[in-house]
Order: sequence, then C-alpha cells, then structure tokens
Amino acid sequence: MTPIVITPEEILTDEVRLWEALFQSGLQRLHVRKPQASISDLRNMLNDLEKQYHSRVILHQHHILAEEFNLGGIHFKSVHQTDEYPIKRQNISRSRSCHTPLEVLNHYKTHDYVFLSPIYNSISKQGYPSAFYPNEIQTLFQDHPEIKNCIALGGINKTNVQDCLDLGFMGCALLGSIWEGKHLSPELVSKRFCEIQANYKTMTKNTSISDFQFITNDFSKLNELEQIQQVCEAGAKWVQLRLKNQSEYNILQAGKQALKICQQYQAKLIINDHAHLVKEIGAHGVHLGKADMSPIAARELLGREYIIGGTANNIDDIRRLHQSGVDYIGLGPFRFTQTKKNLAPVLGLNGYKQIIEQCQIENIHLPIVAIGGINIEDVSDLVSSGLHGIALSSAITSSKNLISTTTNYLKQLISPLCKN
Repeated sequence: MTPIVITPEEILTDEVRLWEALFQSGLQRLHVRKPQASISDLRNMLNDLEKQYHSRVILHQHHILAEEFNLGGIHFKSVHQTDEYPIKRQNISRSRSCHTPLEVLNHYKTHDYVFLSPIYNSISKQGYPSAFYPNEIQTLFQDHPEIKNCIALGGINKTNVQDCLDLGFMGCALLGSIWEGKHLSPELVSKRFCEIQANYKTMTKNTSISDFQFITNDFSKLNELEQIQQVCEAGAKWVQLRLKNQSEYNILQAGKQALKICQQYQAKLIINDHAHLVKEIGAHGVHLGKADMSPIAARELLGREYIIGGTANNIDDIRRLHQSGVDYIGLGPFRFTQTKKNLAPVLGLNGYKQIIEQCQIENIHLPIVAIGGINIEDVSDLVSSGLHGIALSSAITSSKNLISTTTNYLKQLISPLCKN
C-alpha cells in the first residue's frame, strides 16, 4: 500500500492541481480534510478534479458527496459515533482517527483501516508532540497480532517512514511533510511524495519473490497435490495453488494439504484468487487476476506481511498494479497457452523488452515474471531481457517426468547466460 496523503485544513490556491500531481505520482488515497469548508466548496473542488481520480478520494466532512461523486471512502473523527449520512453503497471504505491504543482496539474491526496519531512530533501543528513511546506501539501489535489495518500518522517524513513500518503499522499517512511551506507547486509536492515513497519499503523478509514459480492446473493426470509434491521435490520454492470452479471448502482443504507439502520443502504457498482464505490456510500470500479482488482491498484484508501478486497483460496494467502496492507481477502471455481461457494478446520477446524498458523509464521497480507458453529454450532470453523470472504450469505438468523437467528449468535459471 502506497502512503496516504491528508490535505491541509485550509483551501490552497489551485489546490486541485496539487492533488492531481500527487495522483500522477502514484498516490492511491487522498484524505480530503477541510473542516471549515462548506459543502459547496468541496463540491466545486470535486467538480474541478479529473473524474478518473474520484475513486481515490476519501472525505472527512460532508459525506453525502461521497455518493454524489462515487468517491472511494469516508473518514470519521475519533469522536464520531455514527455516519453523519447513511451511505448506501457497499464498496466504499470507512476509516477512523484514533489517538490511543484503546481506541484502535475499539474500532479496527468495524473499519477498513484506522489512523493512530501522533506517532512523531507533528510537522503541520507546532507544539503537538508525539503521544507514544515506541515500546507502547510494539506492545499493541505484539499483544494483538490480528490488527493489520492500523496507519501511522503524525510527523512522518522520508527519514522515519520505514521505522513506522518496522514498528508494525500497515502503512503511513503524510500531512506536513507534503504541504509544509507557502510556495507549493505541483512539481514540489510530487517530488516530496516520491522521495518518501522511495523509502517506503513494504516488502519484508517473508516476501522475497522466487524467480521460478509453479502454478498448478487441472489438465494433468496428476492432481494438484501430486503436482506440488513432485515440483517441490525437484527444488521449486514457490507454488501457486490455482483451483477453478471449486467450492471454498475444497479450496480450503486442498490449501491446508498443499501447505504441509510446501513446509516440508521450505517452499512458499500462494493461493490464486481467494484472498479471504489465505490466513485460514496459513499460506504466504495471494495472486490476483484482473477480474479478482483489487490489490488494495487484499492488502487491507491481509496486511503487509503477506505477499500479493497481480496479473498484467500490458504496461497500463503494470502501472495500475504498481500504484496498488503489489509485491510482484505475472506478465503475459509470452505465447499461446491452453492453461488459461480468454487469453490476452501474446507479447513475445520484443513485447517483454519494450515493457521492461518502459518500466525503467517510469522508475517502476517490481519483480516481473513471464508467464504463458514458455519453453526451456526461452528462459535465457526472457531473463536476459530484464525479467525477474518465469512462471510455469502446463510446461511442467504435461511432461512425462515432472521432477526432471522442473530440475532442468531450475538449472537453466541459474546458468551463466541467465545471470549476465
């Protein structure tokens, strides 16, 4: 999850242009807090904002506008007890400000996320010091590991943002570090946001991404658990359990059995699509297709210690996933494959090279793995193009010997040609 930005309380000159500069820099959630603004003031600002960004706006006041403009969410002060306006939409986020660990405990279950503040001395409010010692926050998260949706707020800048994540917060919200000073410009606020985001490392030691990813399928003579057993025996350290047209009960049971196999071989288990089952299974993360739950919603559900991957077919998909805070991207298809229905246009080697070059230009640094119809002779060229690795399914399961085929692909990945 990228950092959240909260607007200053007063309305700035051409402020909407500053918002748009932040959105263009990758901001996913802007909390609009204007306690002195009338509903007409806010309506005018939202009318002035490009419509494509409306879903990224969270309102602190005049919640009725969230429905009028189809905004992303509404926010409540710690003293608010009920919605000031009953929003009918289901797909709208609700967040709340908290100022004590007790308030967090009272509200984290009933809100998509909560702010806890002030963590450090406030930048925007002089004389508003930190209210917590680091050990108080660590104790909160250690005693209540189920809290995965708490956002740090107050005095956060590029030098301490990573410390907040290390304390156990799901993410951080920025205020003074973005809006400090009188002479603000789109370029300046964008630069400040990008500098902080560069230090905003959401990946932990549990989210290292393998360069060889195996995906189960139902085309093989072997069932999914037998497939996993053999590829793990060959040395694979990453398994994605993909079960389509199965009941949640069957997926849950298969997931638990798959986890036992993966644990035996120190391999990571990723669940395809069903983010809500990841914790119950005990898996390491989830892979989301383009029609599945959004990565932002999955991150709010799972927290930052779980791996979240997404499917992309082009550079626009990659931009969207990058902004959503995924940990890796499966990009394809490389060529035609029967593993997946409704196949997107094939990319080929040149397509991958062009996309990787564009990612470098746009400063998008995410592990990207190739997928779709990859043969063993393709591996060297694909990895040499700048890709992180490969994801395979039928290339493994359609072979006569899954163990030897997996071993051969793994050897190809560590060959000198792939490392140059």
